[in-house]
Amino acid sequence: MLSIRKICKRHPCPNDLRELAVLLLALHLAPAQTPGVPQVLEFEVASVRPAIPDDDHSIDSDGGRFFAHNLTLKRLVALGWDVDESLVRGGPNWISSDMYDINAKIPTDTARVKIPEMIQSLLAKRFHLITHREPSTISGYALGVAKNGPKLQISKLAENGAETSAASGHIAAKNITMERFAIRLSRVQDIDRVVVDQTGLTGRFDFELAWTPDASAGDNEPIRDRTSIFTALQEQLGLKLAPGKVPVLTVIVDRAQKPDAN
Repeated sequence: MLSIRKICKRHPCPNDLRELAVLLLALHLAPAQTPGVPQVLEFEVASVRPAIPDDDHSIDSDGGRFFAHNLTLKRLVALGWDVDESLVRGGPNWISSDMYDINAKIPTDTARVKIPEMIQSLLAKRFHLITHREPSTISGYALGVAKNGPKLQISKLAENGAETSAASGHIAAKNITMERFAIRLSRVQDIDRVVVDQTGLTGRFDFELAWTPDASAGDNEPIRDRTSIFTALQEQLGLKLAPGKVPVLTVIVDRAQKPDAN
């Protein structure tokens, strides 16, 4: 290949041609980049340690950090792939019994909705985790629109600002999709089955849902005028849960190793 010096020696180069030659040479020497390769999202730093078992199983992502306390690898996989834990299958027996603590720093200006992708990267690196997805049909609930239509407020927040908070008998949601809401309902003890979104609603919504949990009443103390979560969904949100066979994507654990100490 001719150098810029030789090119200019043979043909006098005006300033614009000289600059063009420099640009062409720089492009030629620049490392090639593979188009279409997605960026891998990772925590800036992260520690993974065996937990001292106790009755507390918690997750927190406030203050630019992600904390997980006393969680099994199976539960962490469910978090990373944003599925109900019952849809995580395969792997060695210890992924359902050994508990771990995670303390990780979230990159600056990274939306919280990206945390599952960072969990996936962390599990692949520290647990040498390999998975694949498989379609399946299981018994569960289909989340649909009730007879009189939905009673949902369309959110005005930014697309990446989804938040949900839950307590016993109460869910508050901001900027949430129905797909994400169905996943959240799957974790409610009073439902205790996988819920799949079949509402056909594609927007993002703000709402609150309140009901009387089954556990609020003692074995011999029925609550008068109790509002079940099934009734609350219809009366407050205009949604319904229909039992039946529902299509799901399971996460199959092909390989997992216990992490090294760090």
